[in-house]
Amino acid sequence: MKLVSDTALHHAWSVSGLSTSSISELWSVAAAALAAVAYSLYTLWLFTESDFMTTMVPISIFGIVAAPLTNPAHVPHLLLHLWLSLLAFNTSNQSSPRAVAEDCTNKPTRPIPAARISLEHVRVLRWALPPAVWCLSAAYSKETLGASVALSFFTWWYNELGGSGRMCERYLLNGLGFAAFEAGTTLIAGNDRSGLDRAGWLAIFLSGSIFATTIYAQDFRDVVGDAEICRTTIPLRFGYSARPALLLGILAWSVLLSLVWELDLYTTAGLIALGAWAGGRFVLWTSVEEDRRSYFWYNIWVCAAHLAPGYWRYLRV
Repeated sequence: MKLVSDTALHHAWSVSGLSTSSISELWSVAAAALAAVAYSLYTLWLFTESDFMTTMVPISIFGIVAAPLTNPAHVPHLLLHLWLSLLAFNTSNQSSPRAVAEDCTNKPTRPIPAARISLEHVRVLRWALPPAVWCLSAAYSKETLGASVALSFFTWWYNELGGSGRMCERYLLNGLGFAAFEAGTTLIAGNDRSGLDRAGWLAIFLSGSIFATTIYAQDFRDVVGDAEICRTTIPLRFGYSARPALLLGILAWSVLLSLVWELDLYTTAGLIALGAWAGGRFVLWTSVEEDRRSYFWYNIWVCAAHLAPGYWRYLRV
């Protein structure tokens, strides 16, 4: 049933001075504008899509459970801040000539190799986003701003100064970068955004150390592209022996986290078993496709490890 007749609508448009053809043109312009906005937003999402499980999920979990007094109303804030920070990092990470060459081999669906956006426009985004994130961070606290500035410095060192191509720097900067991500996220999650307690800072230190010593799990799947651009990674440098070393590292961290955060016996057994499965997969199955699956399980283990500070805060007897 029509609430307003077509005749009445045409009369209303006539009174307003708009013809039917003008209305059609306006609809066409509006539809084109919405399509352009949707295209641009999806392009921005593609910059971060591959890091959803590796960064967004574990660091969001970490921020929520590691903050002294998490305020649920702050969760949308930490998600937006974290995603914008990740976008700022990835526009830097994906816009160097070496990165573009690597992505054409390893990740062809990313925005630049997929020709969704030009390299010149990405470079504009790369330098425009950090100040925008700093302004957002400053609205929360000067400590959050400090974490964002530190992350921008590590990003510049890692990408523009070539730290990602030198093995020791690569993994050190990964640890420092993730710690900076986590510091900002945890500060925003808590009621007191000007500081964390000792447990919060300890959790960040341990998490950054875990990433620094085990994040090379992501490099097994990318050995072909890394070799093409002469990037030195642990899997390329040490070959198969890096796989059992990763398993041992994951198991050692599982035990240490269980002791530090005073996990009960069953939770400890679960964390160690998950670590054994995630790390063991790299040893048992070594194809590129299996390395991708194993890296997924590595990230599941990281998420579980990031829940450990929450156990200490809220569940220990």
